[in-house]
Amino acid sequence: MDGAGAVQVLQQQRAWLVANGYTIGLILIAPHLSWSCRKRRLRRRNLREAALALGFEDITIIGIGWRKLRRWSAIAKLLASVFGKNWSIDMDLMISDSIAADALPLTVRHHYGGVICNYLSGLSAADAIAPPPRQLLVLHDWISTDIPARIAGLLRDGRQRLALNEEEAERITALAPDQPCLVGLPVGLTQADQMPGPLRHVNLSTVLAASGPRLPQEPGRPSPAPDALAQGTHSSIELLFIGGAHPPNCEGISAFVRSCFGPFLSPRGVQLVVAGAAGPAAGLPPMPGLHVLGPVRDLRPLYAAAQLVVVPLLSGTGVSIKTLEAISFGKPVLTTPIGVRGLGGNVGPALPPPFDRRWADQILVLLSDPTLRERWSLDQRNAVSQQTLEKALTRAFDRIRTLEQSD
Repeated sequence: MDGAGAVQVLQQQRAWLVANGYTIGLILIAPHLSWSCRKRRLRRRNLREAALALGFEDITIIGIGWRKLRRWSAIAKLLASVFGKNWSIDMDLMISDSIAADALPLTVRHHYGGVICNYLSGLSAADAIAPPPRQLLVLHDWISTDIPARIAGLLRDGRQRLALNEEEAERITALAPDQPCLVGLPVGLTQADQMPGPLRHVNLSTVLAASGPRLPQEPGRPSPAPDALAQGTHSSIELLFIGGAHPPNCEGISAFVRSCFGPFLSPRGVQLVVAGAAGPAAGLPPMPGLHVLGPVRDLRPLYAAAQLVVVPLLSGTGVSIKTLEAISFGKPVLTTPIGVRGLGGNVGPALPPPFDRRWADQILVLLSDPTLRERWSLDQRNAVSQQTLEKALTRAFDRIRTLEQSD
């Protein structure tokens, strides 16, 4: 619930469960280490409000098991790791050992036939509800380091495992080859059907109004609705970047604007719209054709108006939600190898950094050729459609239903 990618995965899981007729509940782990009851209550209230906003109704929140002496050893280890800033994958298990899973109501424990467990930190709660064979463990941002023996054992105890990209699934399968890890790319391929129709000779001030910038622009930043974009008559946005204020987003868009867009594309009259908190956070310099919107309420009008989406990532872990989101909206994506990591070898070409004239030349070729953009988009869409989260959930729950029927 703390990151955009995690929320998107949760939304897709809920949508699939509802579409397939499952009764669903949400158990949220809230490992707040503060001694302040007020802060813990505030954390729980914020989590509940966020879950309600996503459409969940049956919500249970469990926190640290302060009242159980047997948990104090795990809590002490967790405190030492947090305050020492010694993050490791073991920390998720420390959270699992520290939470008050035994406080789950009996109505929750005996109500559900299967569990989707997002992150290792929820394992003790999952174990309180269903045995390992009826669990699906979703492993987000699996780190390619030496795996502790306890975690390796958990991957071999009969749980189904699901990774959000192909590379991570291969690493997890190597630890427990008897049961291959499922791959579920969090891409909603129906989103393109929800967009407005193609724009023809419209004033893009209507696009900006429909998207709705949420934050006032800071002094000295490019205007959220510059005259060149809002008052001119355009059929589309030529380049679009969308990203939050996560450091890899800021690093990437800053390098792209300064090294590629500014020297090579801005002088050619190309328009680049930067939406999301990454633009203001990156401190992008004002220049012709650059339009920094900040956070917006609705991305669909921007995607509908975009000819090409750029995802200029230089670093990052896990799967690129920005790449998958653009593909799901039916838009061609130009990105780096980091931006297509884990999406499979057939996802299409990626252009490595630096963001120099090669990037500018490729962008100009794509902008000048609608047929090439359409082919690029279809190839990317077809590549990710083979390993979607929806298909992985179908396979996993077919197995869970079979186990239920045999019990």
